Amino acid sequence: MEFSGKDQLLFTLLTDIHKALKIKDSVDADFIQRMINGGEGWALAHAYPQMFLREETPENVKYVMDVLDLWQLLELGYENLTESERAQLDFSAGDVVFPGFDGNNESELLSIARVLTEDLGKWAHFKGRIKNSHMPTTGLYERMLEELSKQREPYSYELTLDQLQAVLRSRTHPSNR
Repeated sequence: MEFSGKDQLLFTLLTDIHKALKIKDSVDADFIQRMINGGEGWALAHAYPQMFLREETPENVKYVMDVLDLWQLLELGYENLTESERAQLDFSAGDVVFPGFDGNNESELLSIARVLTEDLGKWAHFKGRIKNSHMPTTGLYERMLEELSKQREPYSYELTLDQLQAVLRSRTHPSNR
């Protein structure tokens, strides 16, 4: 959801009036103002779905949601492994910890992830842990998502050791394997 400069001004005035009147049991005026002025208007449809029944989630937001799902599945799957299973994992591509998004080249994705976890309270597993990876991640996350779709059954929320290993290995670019 995009807002013009004029829209932003009007919403700022309306949310300021809302706050000045100290209206309770309504929308969160500070949240609305922050999302609109921060270019995160899409978040309003997630915070107030009953008001935005026909609003489509932007593709970049869907992508970040998929990445958060992926890493939550990986991290929880790793936590559920036994010590002997963990010893079998190949860590050459890195630890089983969500690295975040690149603050220089993927700042929009980083911002979306923070709004989802901090402002909207989704993916509580990552609350306070969305960070700058200091490296581009889009290519490796796309490889990992592709491998995940090959490895798991639809709507399955658990990975076997072999499936986990295959997804983790896909972080490494094919030319470097």
